[in-house]
Amino acid sequence: MALDLWALANTLRECRFIDLTHAFDESIPHSAFFEPEHRTVLYDHAPRKGISGQGFLAHRYSFVGQWGTHVDPGAHFIAGKRYLDEIPVTEMVLPLAVVDIRDQVMRNPDYCLSMEDVWDWEARHGTIPAGAFVAKCSGWSSRWPDKARMMNCDAQGVAHFPGWTLDALRFIFEERGAIACGHETLDTDGGVAISRGEGSLERYVLAQDRWQIEMMANLGELPEAGALIIATWPKPKRGSGFPARVFAIVP
Repeated sequence: MALDLWALANTLRECRFIDLTHAFDESIPHSAFFEPEHRTVLYDHAPRKGISGQGFLAHRYSFVGQWGTHVDPGAHFIAGKRYLDEIPVTEMVLPLAVVDIRDQVMRNPDYCLSMEDVWDWEARHGTIPAGAFVAKCSGWSSRWPDKARMMNCDAQGVAHFPGWTLDALRFIFEERGAIACGHETLDTDGGVAISRGEGSLERYVLAQDRWQIEMMANLGELPEAGALIIATWPKPKRGSGFPARVFAIVP
């Protein structure tokens, strides 16, 4: 018997929908490599406010693809890997595994998600499902939109924020077959590594031709297991990254 998708829609309406996306404007925290957003009012409802006319509201937006809560495809770092328009929509609805390291990060802001954290998750919830989105919940999004607190630099200008470990990422992608990963921080690598000019962990993820979501919101509101994530974005031809709209459906 065919699956009744309308009945499924009614079931999903009984679930909680949690927005995992920060709203963006020119003031948000962002990589030092990129200029802030610039937004122009072309048309406005009121007279003399739009540079091109009035009667409706229309903006021109100018921002780098890696802006706010955003998606990075493989091509962002690795030539020959997929662009945004080459990622199929079948990869945009995934089982969501949330590895919670908030306690460790409270004790040490440089903490990086380890294999021990993954083993502990699987001891509680079973094997990470193939085709999952694995999110690192560090509590860091509570610092948004304060750029200084997001970067958490010391007196020498070294950033201190949590990251991943290569062992954990390799296991998640190569052993468990995850489709994507995500985190609340500005980078996959921890702050100390970023301050040294390194980015090896992001390069690893994207070299697998997988994608990631950075600067996620509200991960602390999610269960560790059992939810779905929906991650979507515009479809620029040969796009290297774009702000994304991401949310979870929670039983």
